[in-house]
Amino acid sequence: MAKFVKKKNSKDSSLKKFLSSTKKKLSFLSFLDPFTYVDLWVMPFVKEKTNNSRSAEVLVNLLFAFIFAFLAYFLLGVLFGSSSPLVIVYSASMEPSFFRGDIMALGAVRESDYFGPEVILPSSISVKNSPVKNYATAFYSDSSNQVLEKIVFPMDTNFVKEVYHDKNGVVVVYPAYNPNSSIHNIPIIHRSIAKIVSKDGNFILTKGDNSLTNPTFDEDCGLINTELELPQKNCITLYAVPIESIQGKAFFRVPALGCVKIWVVDNLASLLFTGKLPRDYRGLC
Repeated sequence: MAKFVKKKNSKDSSLKKFLSSTKKKLSFLSFLDPFTYVDLWVMPFVKEKTNNSRSAEVLVNLLFAFIFAFLAYFLLGVLFGSSSPLVIVYSASMEPSFFRGDIMALGAVRESDYFGPEVILPSSISVKNSPVKNYATAFYSDSSNQVLEKIVFPMDTNFVKEVYHDKNGVVVVYPAYNPNSSIHNIPIIHRSIAKIVSKDGNFILTKGDNSLTNPTFDEDCGLINTELELPQKNCITLYAVPIESIQGKAFFRVPALGCVKIWVVDNLASLLFTGKLPRDYRGLC
């Protein structure tokens, strides 16, 4: 037993020496740590005024942590060209492209981005603040256990265009608009599946990649299948999304890191108030 303890202590000592040596070698990078300057310029003043109060030190560190986080977020926004440079995926609606708990980096949206097949509407059609069902419908077929979908634009007898959405459109974040829904004004991260060019601007239609949780496109507020008269879905947003209202497009993914926030904000609250995890919970978060 004595030999075992000695061997263990030897290993612990070697690890401490290694960590100490590594810390010294990397000490020249301390100027990159913003808390270095807090320790140099702020803490001496705080200790003097509060009589070396430990609680005051903790509060000051928390305050500056929030300040530095805000500044980092602001600088990322400037760098990426997006008002929301980082977002966390909260649902399973985009599986298998990405998953709940992933952090997505967002960049600026450009008119040259591919938003899906383009539809140019007749000059008599207005899109802004007009429900999509006024100028487009969704059609679904479940033959051979495969769901096929297309969006049909039948405005008049001279204009009928069918759009089969693909998964090459950019993934965007936009604010949901449906005052009758619990997700009203919540940012939605979905794929752009079609671009609409009209006399009053350019718009997109959006959809989650997961057809099980999102069987139809977000703006479809009518019947899912007019032939079978399936019930009306709870549409995510009432109108086509103006391109200028898009908060950013996804260009980089950090897997699962956002699970920490989801557990604190979403999962634990669900367990406390409902006794079960959220419907979108998947293994890790």
